[in-house]
Amino acid sequence: MSVPPSLSAQCAEWELSPFRGYGVCGAFILGEISNLNGVNEFLNGACCLVGTAENQVYLRPDSRVFDDLGEIADDTQDLLNYVLKKQREAVTRKNEYLMGELLKKQQGFQEKLMVDVHTGLGNYIKYKEENKLRSYDKLVMIQIENAEAIRSQLGQDQYLALLGQAADQIQTFLRTLVQDQGLTSYLLNEETLFAAAGPAMSEDQFLSLVHALFDKFQFIKIHDIQKTVLCRFVVVLHQQDMVERALNTLHANRHRQTSFLICDHEADEPLSSIEEFKIIDVLTRALENDGVVPYFQGIRDNQTQSISHYEALMRIIDVDGTVYAPAFFMDTAKKYHLYSYLSERMYERVFSLFAERGESVSLNFSAYDINSQKMQQLIFEQLEKAAHPEHFILEILEDEPFRDVETLRCFIHKIRQYGVQIAIDDFGSGYSNFLQLMELNPDYLKIDGEIIRHLHQSETHRKLLRAITVLGREFNMKIVAEFVENKAIQSHILDYGIQYSQGFYFYKPAGFDQLALSGIDAAAQQGGSRDVSL
Repeated sequence: MSVPPSLSAQCAEWELSPFRGYGVCGAFILGEISNLNGVNEFLNGACCLVGTAENQVYLRPDSRVFDDLGEIADDTQDLLNYVLKKQREAVTRKNEYLMGELLKKQQGFQEKLMVDVHTGLGNYIKYKEENKLRSYDKLVMIQIENAEAIRSQLGQDQYLALLGQAADQIQTFLRTLVQDQGLTSYLLNEETLFAAAGPAMSEDQFLSLVHALFDKFQFIKIHDIQKTVLCRFVVVLHQQDMVERALNTLHANRHRQTSFLICDHEADEPLSSIEEFKIIDVLTRALENDGVVPYFQGIRDNQTQSISHYEALMRIIDVDGTVYAPAFFMDTAKKYHLYSYLSERMYERVFSLFAERGESVSLNFSAYDINSQKMQQLIFEQLEKAAHPEHFILEILEDEPFRDVETLRCFIHKIRQYGVQIAIDDFGSGYSNFLQLMELNPDYLKIDGEIIRHLHQSETHRKLLRAITVLGREFNMKIVAEFVENKAIQSHILDYGIQYSQGFYFYKPAGFDQLALSGIDAAAQQGGSRDVSL
């Protein structure tokens, strides 16, 4: 870039001024110009002088010219300050632009994070944020009952398209009924939508709206794919954690034949998520710290009036020593697929305790266990290692449905080859087919406690017990009465000639150490074979 002539002349004149008295006629002037956005911002000049003359002359420059350097230094500092200012202004403008673009992108990402792409509805994150501002106190939740069936038939993509159409129909309907009264719709998951309202909408208005919504959308017709969406509604009013309350109500009433529910403060509820997490923590600690242990309850032989055998009952012992019975943890264990881990530890523990002993041991197997190849394999491996596998008894629970009865038959056929006996537990609680149970040819029949505990109060229960007793004898089965809790019940057991009684009236569950001191060891010393049930 060329230097303006006037500026070049001024620089040359000053730089040659020390040599005015010597007739110097030429110089090389070196200049540096910085250009910013097409504008010359500053000039920094320097020169290299070459004098020409006919004779060699020693030049004595006029040093007074250097008196001007102070002014040059001041000018240079001003120039530097100017340059820095311009740089700061340019950087600031650039930063402000970049920051603005960044904020726009961040806001866009936040909006996308809070909105479902398939329905355009806000998600649970957005609900939580808006609830802070709007203080929602009324909520209606809509659950798609046949979501899994539609998804399996149409595939995920078409299901999501259907979900978008259903949400659009609901939104369109709500807009025709609600005029800016603070009702907002959200999507909780791919099967659940909900709408919430704040104090601006009265309870009567809200319920009227919900009933209109139910009448219109209990069955949603999606004409493009000729499918009907079945919906279930639940209403929550003026309660804390309304979304969780609605979900709990849906879960608690999943078997009820109704499509419209109202969450009641007084109604029995399933465990809250906090309570479930507490139980899960207890179970995981037990699995990590060998806290799955068997307790044993004696079973009385009514003929000898002594302990005949024992039932092993699963207990969880937490790290602080707290002992938990199955009523506390079993439903949660099954819900979150921890049951099989607990069963494995329990069976391994019992086999370890009795592998070398002379007592007979009964393993309590549910449908969860028998339907699992892994659990079957564990049992066969333990029987292979046992010194006397014929001392083990398999006790089958009747409180769970069996997916495949043929699998059960094959398993029992194989396990009988080891000399294992078969018992039916909780007989009378009634899921399994009676004929199928009898085809298993069980050796023991344990009568469900709900039948036994009401004997002294109910003629119906006594007739039922009489029929089961006759049945047991016809099939040559040993009969055990569970939940014998008092003398009155035991009197009826004796009247019907039932051989074994089990319950708190005689023995309470105890740890193996206590049992070994007072029960099994003592029986072994007498030379008798004793059964132990799990």
